[in-house]
Amino acid sequence: MTNLDAYDLLMVLAAYLVGGISTGYLLVRFIHGVDVRSTGSGGLGARNTGRILGRSGFHLTFWGDTLKGAAVVGAARWLEFDPVIVGAAVVAVIAGHIWPIWLKFRGGKGIATCLGAFTIFSYKMLLIGGCIFVILYVINRKKFLLSWVLTLLSLPLVIFFLEFPMYIVVSVLLSTATVVLAHKDIMKEAWL
Repeated sequence: MTNLDAYDLLMVLAAYLVGGISTGYLLVRFIHGVDVRSTGSGGLGARNTGRILGRSGFHLTFWGDTLKGAAVVGAARWLEFDPVIVGAAVVAVIAGHIWPIWLKFRGGKGIATCLGAFTIFSYKMLLIGGCIFVILYVINRKKFLLSWVLTLLSLPLVIFFLEFPMYIVVSVLLSTATVVLAHKDIMKEAWL
């Protein structure tokens, strides 16, 4: 990779700012005029939005946040940024969702945004992660959160040993650390 220039930094900053656009927050604010974080679990994600808006709210939030992650990474690829910058955009869009500047750094947990970003970043890596998740989900008796966290923790190591390019390994490792950090307050729930 060559030296970073202003366009590279703008791409990463744009990824962070777009990541901060929360589907659940906007839906609940528009429909009910309240902050979704003030109700239910206090989260911005599909699960809490679904508690307030029902199944359609869940789906709209999940797919909105997933497409946000995919769109940012797709744009970085389409604009032909260096793969390392694309990897940085993956981390930035997830971090933007979790710590959005627009919402005083109180965002979501990053699951859907991570899924969307990973889908465009490396579909092979996503397929490997999906297989790991399914196996863990069955072993853990359908505990979604525990299986998701364990998948995130194991994925960087698995793709490292499968000799994926180092920029993918580093991006996935940083993304994983970001999402796991966002789940720190509910980790106890994951292990029960």
